[in-house]
Amino acid sequence: MKKLVALALIGVMSLGIFAGCGNGNEKNVAPAEQAASNAQTEEKAAEEVAEDGQEATADTGEAVTISAMIQQSRYYDGLQAMIDKLKEEENIIIDVQVVPDAESLNMLKMKLNSGEAPDIIDYNIPAIYDIVDPAKNFADMSNEAWVGRLQIPDNVTCKADGKIYGFPFLSVPGTHGFIYNMEAFEKAGVTAVPTTWAELLEACETLKAAGITPIYVPKDSWVPQILMTDNFAKILGADGAQEFADKLMNNEAKWTDMPELAEVIDQYLDLYAKGYINDNFASATYDDAIAAVADGSAAMHFNGDFFAASVLEANPDAKVGMFAMSMKDGVDVATENMSSPGFVAYKDSANLDTVKKVFDLWSTPEYADLYFADRPGFPAFADVNGGEIPSYLNDINDKFIKAGKVIPEWNYYVMDLNALCESSLYVYYVDAPAKGNMDGAAVLEKFQKDFEQYMKDQGVEAFN
Repeated sequence: MKKLVALALIGVMSLGIFAGCGNGNEKNVAPAEQAASNAQTEEKAAEEVAEDGQEATADTGEAVTISAMIQQSRYYDGLQAMIDKLKEEENIIIDVQVVPDAESLNMLKMKLNSGEAPDIIDYNIPAIYDIVDPAKNFADMSNEAWVGRLQIPDNVTCKADGKIYGFPFLSVPGTHGFIYNMEAFEKAGVTAVPTTWAELLEACETLKAAGITPIYVPKDSWVPQILMTDNFAKILGADGAQEFADKLMNNEAKWTDMPELAEVIDQYLDLYAKGYINDNFASATYDDAIAAVADGSAAMHFNGDFFAASVLEANPDAKVGMFAMSMKDGVDVATENMSSPGFVAYKDSANLDTVKKVFDLWSTPEYADLYFADRPGFPAFADVNGGEIPSYLNDINDKFIKAGKVIPEWNYYVMDLNALCESSLYVYYVDAPAKGNMDGAAVLEKFQKDFEQYMKDQGVEAFN
């Protein structure tokens, strides 16, 4: 696995680096006039279907509208440019519904259960396969022409049946680390980038004394967990992580059997206890985190490198850097998020032929280059230009990526638990500092009970 990831990273490095979740620029859903126009278009399309039993497409000369649900933090300018190009050149209109990140999963499940899902849905691939049954809900894209141009098709293939249900933008998603405002460091007198956890705490103390929030953390539960999934993997190592994950899933070990994991959570909670986290962490949003690092009122934020791109979008003049390090001394690896932002298509969409045409167009350089124009990344498709490596990734590129010292985050090894983790474990990471009622051991003890019940409910033989 380590060799596979290293080769994948090195192989696509010349294409640029990744942009994933996060963008402080919220777009608005189409105004009432546009919505009315869309409704008329859809009514006309429905009449054509009734007349000849075929889906109306832009090829007939009539405008065709498809619906899309997109997370607020990922409605990038590049994606909007792709949508605009479709309308101008293909007469295909995408009616966008922007949803808050924290509500997207529940809204997705609700719409699927109601049978009224949008034609295309923005989510991480292949993570979505472990949250929602893909064969039941999403259209199979395995035989589409663009699949043959994927750089690493295994990264978006469903392990259960070997099919591809999602359209990705990235081949290798983001590296994790601390994104920091260089000017905030300079203002506080932090002269060196931390390389150990002890040095990080010293920097936090210096920043706090200077009146600068050392680390900004929002309430969005998907954000704090990144520090844990990063350090769990680093402490266990790639081989150890796989071994422990296998034992967990076969009921041969408990989450509480690895005290090192509880220690990671305790070190995370210690940041709050020492006053190194923003006071409003229980109400702050992801967009607030971007703004705080962009204006220097906060010095650091832990996330994927896509966060740095969002900071620069919010403040192009910001001086941004990024560094990777471990809570445990002597661990010299960085971790990688193995799930790409992208779209799945609703299986029962009345506009499936148009959706497939859209995905085919979006896979071409003419469209996909727009996605990476302002947010360099590792493109999913071989002939797409991902842009140059941004300067904030120079350090991580030299120390880890080029050296092949990159391993998957812990979540990768327990992907079947994505739905459970999002609804319980990640929430506990937020509740523990907010309520002050749990340490690391208590968090894992509570989650172990959830885990056992979940596995029983799923009918896993080892738990029944």
